[in-house]
Amino acid sequence: MILPTDNANIGAGPPQRPNLIADPNANAPQTAQRWFNTSAFQMPAQFTFGNAGRNVVFGDGEANVDVSVRKETAINERSRVEFRAEIFNVLNHTNLADVPGRTAFTPAFGRYTSAQSSRQIPFALKLLF
Repeated sequence: MILPTDNANIGAGPPQRPNLIADPNANAPQTAQRWFNTSAFQMPAQFTFGNAGRNVVFGDGEANVDVSVRKETAINERSRVEFRAEIFNVLNHTNLADVPGRTAFTPAFGRYTSAQSSRQIPFALKLLF
């Protein structure tokens, strides 16, 4: 988590962090609109640095199952036809993209704003001679 402003008055430099006052993962709603407990963070006093460490919030995991099916049929001695179907994300599980909003105290803080691709099924037919 980072702060949207230069709270410590150090100018351009590394991102500054808020104060961590509770466990942001405990009793978190874990919805796309509010993935973690955003009230677990507090703005540090002016001209000070926050105490939140790196990677204190757990993001959503990813579940993905891909399947490929291929059938080859001979037409004659020198020719054959190949049919192929690939199914990406066969279970059509929603995988939230990137990480939830990490800039503290902004409207997107703690929200997922996009998802990865849903199920995709490309087909292919190839004549080999």
